[in-house]
Order: sequence, then C-alpha cells, then structure tokens
Amino acid sequence: MEEKKQGIHYAWKIMIGCCFLQAGALGAIMNSGGIFFVPICEDLGFDRGAIALYLTFYFIATTFTYPLVAKFLPRWDFRKFLTGCFLILAATEAAMGFFTELWQWYVGGVVLGIAGALVFVVASTVLIENWFVEKRGTALGIAMCGSGIGGVIFPILGNFLIETIGWRMAYPAIAVIICVLVLPWTIFVFRLHPSELGLEPYGADKAKELEEAAANEKGVPAKKAIFTLAFICIFLYAGIEALFSGYNNHLPGFAESIGYSAAFGASILSLAQLGYTVATLVMGWVTDKIGVAASTYITLGITALSLLGFSFFQDEIPLIISAFVFGMNSVIITISVPTLISEIFGKKHFAEILPYSRMSGIIGCFGAAAIGACYDVTGSYVGSFFAGVGILAACAILVGIALSQKRKIHALWE
Repeated sequence: MEEKKQGIHYAWKIMIGCCFLQAGALGAIMNSGGIFFVPICEDLGFDRGAIALYLTFYFIATTFTYPLVAKFLPRWDFRKFLTGCFLILAATEAAMGFFTELWQWYVGGVVLGIAGALVFVVASTVLIENWFVEKRGTALGIAMCGSGIGGVIFPILGNFLIETIGWRMAYPAIAVIICVLVLPWTIFVFRLHPSELGLEPYGADKAKELEEAAANEKGVPAKKAIFTLAFICIFLYAGIEALFSGYNNHLPGFAESIGYSAAFGASILSLAQLGYTVATLVMGWVTDKIGVAASTYITLGITALSLLGFSFFQDEIPLIISAFVFGMNSVIITISVPTLISEIFGKKHFAEILPYSRMSGIIGCFGAAAIGACYDVTGSYVGSFFAGVGILAACAILVGIALSQKRKIHALWE
C-alpha cells in the first residue's frame, strides 16, 4: 500500500540514478577523454600513441580489479564504497589538469581502472539486478544508455571548456560538474537492497513464476563451456572487437588531422556516442526479431562501412553519417556477445559464463595506443581504419565458427 501511495516504485528512482552515474562517470571520463589528446600533445610534445597508452593501463587495471570488487562489495557499506570510488575518479580527472609527464597519465589510468571497476559497470548492474525482478532488462538498457548520453554531451561541453579556459582547467571543471551530477544519488538515493528501505524489488510478486521458469532452464556448466571451441571463438571475438573502443578517443584527433576544427572533432565523437545510444535501444529489439546471427553480421557490416567512410570521404555530411553509424559497434559487447552465449550455451549457467567472456577486454586494451601509434608513424589514421575492416572480417569468421558449434554444444546441455 505504501508503494502505491508513493505513485512510483523506488526501483525507478534507482534506475534514474544509474543513468546519472553512467553519464557522469563512464560517459564523461572515459567516453569523452579523447578531446584532450590533441591539445595535450600540442602543448607537451607527446605522441598520440604515447598519451593514449594510459587507456591500456586503465583496461588492464579494471580487468584485474573486477574479482576484488565482487569479493568486497557484499562486505562493505555500498553507498560509502561507491561514493569513495567515485570521488577517487573525480579527483583523478581533476589532477590530470596538472600532469606534466607521461608516467603521471599512466598512473592515473591505473587509478581510473581500480576505482572504475565498481563505478563504471558493476554498480549499475548490481543495483538493477537487486531492485528489479520484472522489466530488469528494460531498466538495465535504459540505465546503460546514460554512458552514451554523457558521451554525447561531455565532448561538446569539454571542447567548449578547453577553448575557453584551456585544457588544464577543463579537467577540474569537468570533475566538479560530474560530482554535482552523481554524488546526490550515491549519497542520498542508492541502496544496495530494497530491504534496507523495507521494500521488495519491482515485480517481486512474479518472482515465484520466474524462479520456476529458471529451474526448468537448461544449459552447459561454465567449467565445460569455457573449454569449447565455440567459447574460445566468442572470447576472441569479444576481445578483438574491444579494440574498437580505442577509435572513439581518436575521432577528435582524426577530424583535426584532415583540417577540421576541434569543435567539429568533438561533435563527431558526440555523434558516435549518440549512435551507440540509439543502437542500444534498437538492436535488442532487432536481435529478438531476426536472431543474433543476422543482427551481429549486420552490425559488423555497418561498422565496416563506417570505417570505409572515414577512409574515403572528407566532406562534413559523410563524416557525420559515418561517425553516427560507427557508434553502433559498441552494442557488440553489450548485446551481441551476451546473446550469443545465451543462444549457444543456454540460460541456466549464463551468469557464470558471461564474466569469463568479459576478461577478453585485456585483448582490446591496446586499441587506443595502437591507433595512436599508427598515426604517429604514418601521419594518417587511414591505415588503422583499413586494419579495422580486416578485424571486423575476422570477427565475422569467429562468429560463424561459434554458431557452427551450436548443435554440438546443445548436446551437452544439462
């Protein structure tokens, strides 16, 4: 009765808070970091590949921190833990404005990876998991769109700050802004479990039905699944596709390398993030309609066309279209990989198998540095775009091999 009087279940407030968390953390800090590459390199004389290497340190640190987060999350006060980690992220973002040496960015990348393991992904996922029984997928999809929305807004805002007050002051300015956006939610709104407020998860009345359905699910145990050819192919597919996250941070530099302004470079980074946001909302529905194989091949094909667009066209409109379409590649990690695992290995042990696939991010952690190094050597990003097309072709082959094993894997279902 109390929930009905309030008019909205507290779970939806949690979801809105997760949107702000994703926008102010992942969207602002990681998805928008590329706008700083060119001004930093011009001011301090660094190579683009060298500055981008801090993202490699970030990916490595966050990959090895995930297990520790899972271990300590249930033991520590969630709000204090999350708020503390976010403040570390904001402080690191602000400190970057005072860095003068490359090693300082590399240390900063490690700190971002350690604190970000909770803030960027785990926190929102766990909150939605705990607060929603019904409409959990919808809530998680909306929450994760926050990172795309932040990635649309902050490159434009950040570039304005860089042009107005310089890159050194832009870093702490962004840190202050994200604290205003996020801290009210982490301090006052978030609760790890509904029981802390005397509530039940949204849709708890249907929990029994869902538990009975889950009990009837079938699938391959994780210990068997991870040693199959199908899983190895999915692991490699997810890993090498993760290289594409490195392109996002170089889009502003790419635009400037072919004669456009920093403002236009920031705008195409924003458009790529907008493309990701739209694709996140659309591709789940498309996958349900035409199947994971067809939707995956379509996404790979469209991403390849966007890279070719960057390579052959230099007019504004084709570049804008290519940037928007390129943003679709991110749904491969968020939709394609999980759906392939469910399709091939079944739903029963899905939650145990998926984290193993996430470890493939260690492969993609070198993407940004490799793309920057390619530019440093050749003076152009075109070579890296062609390499990306080849990587996408390899991804298509790996998906085909994994799917070809489906009937054989289904025979192992328990």
